[in-house]
Amino acid sequence: MNLILFVLAAAFGGFIRFAFEYYLPPVGKFAFPRATLMVNIFGAFLLGMVLALPGEWQVILGAGLCGSLTTFSGVSLQLHRRLKSQAFRPAMIYAVILISVGVIAAGGGMILGRYLFS
Repeated sequence: MNLILFVLAAAFGGFIRFAFEYYLPPVGKFAFPRATLMVNIFGAFLLGMVLALPGEWQVILGAGLCGSLTTFSGVSLQLHRRLKSQAFRPAMIYAVILISVGVIAAGGGMILGRYLFS
């Protein structure tokens, strides 16, 4: 049963990610990847909340849902593209925003998760 829940959670996370990428394509001179930024920050917040759940749900929702929703490889590719095109400033801004806001979002998710699930 846990395997089925894991697969369903992963499918749902992948669907959410696809929808964001489809409906919010990169825009601007340096094609700012707003969809990837949004799903990764939301995924960090959600993962923080998931950490307050029992162990099996941490795996199902953490690795399944959050793992398919967020992506390190996508971030790496987007940073590489910016660096390759010598858009150093947008690359640094994107990386700093992603990491700092992601950490804050994860902390907020952990606080909310403890409040809701403990």
